[in-house]
Amino acid sequence: MASLTLLVGAACDARKSEPAALPKTNEVSSAPVVVSPLPNLTNAPPSPTAPRTPNELFQAAQKLAKGTGDTRDPAAAARLYAEAAGKGHVDAQAYLAAAYRTGAGVVKNPTEAARWFRAAAEQGDARSQGVLASMYGTGEGVAKDPVEAVKWYRRAAEQGQVRAQANLGALLFLGQGVPKDPVEAYKWLHLAAQKGDQEAVKNRGNVAARLSVAQMNEGRKRAAEFVPDKTK
Repeated sequence: MASLTLLVGAACDARKSEPAALPKTNEVSSAPVVVSPLPNLTNAPPSPTAPRTPNELFQAAQKLAKGTGDTRDPAAAARLYAEAAGKGHVDAQAYLAAAYRTGAGVVKNPTEAARWFRAAAEQGDARSQGVLASMYGTGEGVAKDPVEAVKWYRRAAEQGQVRAQANLGALLFLGQGVPKDPVEAYKWLHLAAQKGDQEAVKNRGNVAARLSVAQMNEGRKRAAEFVPDKTK
């Protein structure tokens, strides 16, 4: 878009007007000089301003991302998410990461997606912790690292994130990125299965078939004692 130049103090009409005749030096007007009072601005409505706080930026982005028709603008939403994310807004970081992962309003970029999921995950966002774990598990946007995958699945699982609990249980049983622990695996799978995760239900059955009664009871006991920790 071409920039606009404001012509301060100049006429907008391109036609040149004739200059007004200057008064003769010995002519003095006898008319009183009237000074108009300044307008009262105290009751004037405030002029609209752009969102300033990270939360205002995030809410504005949400409206643009979720709007319909002319009110929907994923690219503008992504710009606002980015501004809020840069100011530390955890939800904006998660939404910006998702935008980069799917290409919503920005060029698809798995590396940037992982970067922003990590930023949100480090602030304790369980959803981002779970997604980041998945990305480490598959090598999406980051180097494949089963140990990092377990780390972030565990942090999300300890907050009560059901899918993370199911995946952590599977990794514990398989010994991928962590030493095998069938009892602990059963605990996490049992917790996820209780919340309706169908993969966890299936895997819990597979694990249970390989446990003794004492091991299975211990896994159930640990699950019953579990309390989500939202400080992770």
